[in-house]
Amino acid sequence: MILIVATVILVALAGTAWAAWGAPWLRRAGLRPAAGVAATVTPTRTPRPQTATPTLVPIDLSIALPTATAQPLPTMTPMPASPATPDALTPRLVQVVERYGMDMARRFVVIDLLSQSMTVWDPEAAPRVMPISTGDETRGYRTLAWYGLVGEYWGTFHASGVYADEGWYLFQDAGNILIHGTPYTLVDGQKVYEDVDALGVYPASKGCIRLTPEDAAWFTSWNPKGAPIVILPKDQGLGIP
Repeated sequence: MILIVATVILVALAGTAWAAWGAPWLRRAGLRPAAGVAATVTPTRTPRPQTATPTLVPIDLSIALPTATAQPLPTMTPMPASPATPDALTPRLVQVVERYGMDMARRFVVIDLLSQSMTVWDPEAAPRVMPISTGDETRGYRTLAWYGLVGEYWGTFHASGVYADEGWYLFQDAGNILIHGTPYTLVDGQKVYEDVDALGVYPASKGCIRLTPEDAAWFTSWNPKGAPIVILPKDQGLGIP
């Protein structure tokens, strides 16, 4: 009896050992375990999910502040300008306007080489006549008779050893021809103007149209860019004294 019980225990232990070590060995060897022997299932590794690349979105971290309501400004009534009328034009200037097809309802500039003067016509103001000095032919310079538009603003520039302010480009003729203020040199930081006595009296420039510093500043404030301008030949002067 004791021998039978011992035999049963040995068989049970042998079966357990076979289940733990025999079956995996058979699987590695490509053999299937015998029927009735339970195979141990090897767990399958679950793949790790891929993390999507984040898209960076700019975030406005500024703090929104309430906008203050602007106080209404008092309404300013503009001063009425003195409109120009055809009567303000001299008979000679009327002929120039008609000859060159200028519109009296628009602005224009007329330069008179004979009288060394420049007339600025603005339909919203009275005509302004300014003394000028043009090309000195006795020194081989000249200011051509010309009709066109006032060009770009050059401001202050340096040429031929002198400075000039408020330059406005006109055209090319052996160099750049501009309307500008009286030339000057700098002495101890001060502007020393040259040939001031020539303005309105005789030609003294190298071809440009010179103005007094005050008239040059006014001309710039008038903003002449694009305005029609005519330089009359000497035999077609306006006769302005």
